[in-house]
Amino acid sequence: MVSVLEECRVSPPLNATGEKTLPLTFFDLLWLHFRHHVQPLFFYKFPHSKTHFIETTIHSLKHSLSLTLKYFYPFSGNLLFPPNLKEPEFHYEKGDSVSLTFAESNTDFDYLVKNHPREVALFHPLIPNLPPVCVKGNTLISPVFAIQITVFPTLGFLTTDHVVADGNTFIRLIKLWATINKFRRESLMLEEAMFTPFYERTMVKDAYKIGSILWQHSQKIRFEGYRPLLPTSNFLATFLLSRTDLQRLKKRSTLIGEAIKGKLGNKKEILEGLEKSITILSSINVERAVGFAGSSRFAVYDRFWIWTTTKERVHNFISIDETRSISLHEGKDKKGDIEIGLSLPNIKMDAFSSIFTTGLVM
Repeated sequence: MVSVLEECRVSPPLNATGEKTLPLTFFDLLWLHFRHHVQPLFFYKFPHSKTHFIETTIHSLKHSLSLTLKYFYPFSGNLLFPPNLKEPEFHYEKGDSVSLTFAESNTDFDYLVKNHPREVALFHPLIPNLPPVCVKGNTLISPVFAIQITVFPTLGFLTTDHVVADGNTFIRLIKLWATINKFRRESLMLEEAMFTPFYERTMVKDAYKIGSILWQHSQKIRFEGYRPLLPTSNFLATFLLSRTDLQRLKKRSTLIGEAIKGKLGNKKEILEGLEKSITILSSINVERAVGFAGSSRFAVYDRFWIWTTTKERVHNFISIDETRSISLHEGKDKKGDIEIGLSLPNIKMDAFSSIFTTGLVM
C-alpha cells in the first residue's frame, strides 16, 4: 500500500531559460505511437527517519531537481501536436513544470530489491501518473515526464520516472540531479560537461528522408497520449552474467560481432534501406517480438551520483513487463558483470531460470 505525502510541480529556476522548441528527428518519430512509458525504478537505502525525509529531504530534492531542469528543459515541457497535421515538436515555455509525487509505502523494501522473482503488481503503486493530454487552441499537448519518490518503513528510498527521451539523456538527467542534490551545488560536474545534454538537432542528418516517410505514416494515427501500464500476474527477476560468463559466451558470438562492426563502420550502410523497411514495421507480430531496455554502458551504479553506497542500490525497468522486453545494465558489484532483467509468468520464469543456470555451467 502506498500513501501520498505530497504532490507538487517543479519548474526550472525563474528566468533560467526562455521559450524553446525542439523538432523531432526520425529517431523520435519512430517511437511516436509506441503506447508504453519507459518506467525505470531506482532503489536506494535511505539511512534517515521519515521525519527527516519530510522536513529535510523533500525540500532538497525539489531544489536540486529545479536546478537540474535548467539544463534538461524539454523534460519540463510538452510534446505538441499542432493543427493541420504539422509535425509534432517538443516545446518549453516559462511556467512549464514536472509532476513530482512524494509517498510512503509499507511494502517490504528488502523483498523488492532482491534478484529473485517478485510479483510485478507490487511495483505498480510506486509508478507515478503521467498527467493526461489536453487540447489548447486546437493543439494537442502531451506531458513527457513524471517522478515519484517513495520512502519505505525499512528506510528504503526510491525514485521512479516516466519519460519520453533516449536512455542516455535520461540517465544524464538522473545523474546530474543526484550529484547536485549530494554536493549542494551545480558546478562540480557541469564544468566538465559530464552530464549535460546535447540538443543540436541539425547534427542528425536525414539523407534518406526517413523522417518525412515516418511522419506520412504517423499522421494517419490519432495520438491519444501514453496509456498507463496495467499490472499483470507476471514475475520480475534479475539474472547476473559475470565477466567470466561473458568471456565464455563471447567465443560463440565473435562472427556476429564482426559482422555488426563491419556494418557500423560504414556510415552509409547504417541507415541505407531503412526507408523501405518502415512499412514492414506495422506487420510485425508483437507477440513474438523481443525488445531491449537500457544498456550496460549507462553506468546506473556510477559512484559519482550515489545517494548511498554502491551495494545498496538496485535498478529495474517495470515497463518490460508489458513490452516483452529484456533490460540490460552493468552489475553493481563487479566491473564487467551484466544484470539481465525480464518479466514472465511464474511457470515460464522457473523454466528460464533452470535453463539459464544450466547453460552457464555447460
